[in-house]
Amino acid sequence: MQAVRTLFAAAAVLTLTLGTSRTAPAQALPSAAAVLARHATAVGGTDAVMKITSLKQVASLQLPAMGITADIEMYMAAPNKLASKTSIPGLGEMLQGTNGDIGWDANPMQGPRLLADKELAQTKEGADFYGNMLYPADRYSTLENLGIVDFNGEQAYKLKLVRKDSGREATQYFSVASGLAIGSETTQESQMGSMPVSAVFTDYKEFGGVKFATKSQMTAGPNTIITVITDIVVNNVPATAFDVPESVKPLIKK
Repeated sequence: MQAVRTLFAAAAVLTLTLGTSRTAPAQALPSAAAVLARHATAVGGTDAVMKITSLKQVASLQLPAMGITADIEMYMAAPNKLASKTSIPGLGEMLQGTNGDIGWDANPMQGPRLLADKELAQTKEGADFYGNMLYPADRYSTLENLGIVDFNGEQAYKLKLVRKDSGREATQYFSVASGLAIGSETTQESQMGSMPVSAVFTDYKEFGGVKFATKSQMTAGPNTIITVITDIVVNNVPATAFDVPESVKPLIKK
């Protein structure tokens, strides 16, 4: 960005020196696809990402307004598997995930259940292993660069993205300076209906040759949820991590 500012300053001086009223042409915005491709490069490149076939993330979760702190273990594997376990002191374990076909949610407050309709589509979308790291353009029916805005203290490209599979629309923000994804706005589906959700991604660190945002701050309704990843283990997730939980199995129709 500093190089761009210097070039514009030089152009302005040159214009005044030559005594012309012409102004430098405005820079064209990069296409949304180009912004997504730049993110893939910024995290380490497509080749580096494709060498990763599974991940285990260890994180802490805080809900400051409720005074809750929890531990999270999340497992992901290509192409479309996801399982998470959230342990809340005094409450128990919350299990969520999909094995690529079935989606589940089991928690001490509401019991076990199978996901369906929009919730299942959302969970499967969240399990799109390479899609969520690389943002490949072919995942979207709509790709639009809405311009440059200020986001969390820095300039960012604001992209409108609509997924082909679920039709889910999201606004994604990518740093002009680094190319990295730094935030999002979308709608979250749950048993209680749809809720607008926004998130900020920061503190990128490298694991297995690829950069990951290790801190996210999500706002969902009146609640703020802060997640800090403390470790990521690459390519060492057993297939059993995606087994349907025992409490959910009786709900599956034979």
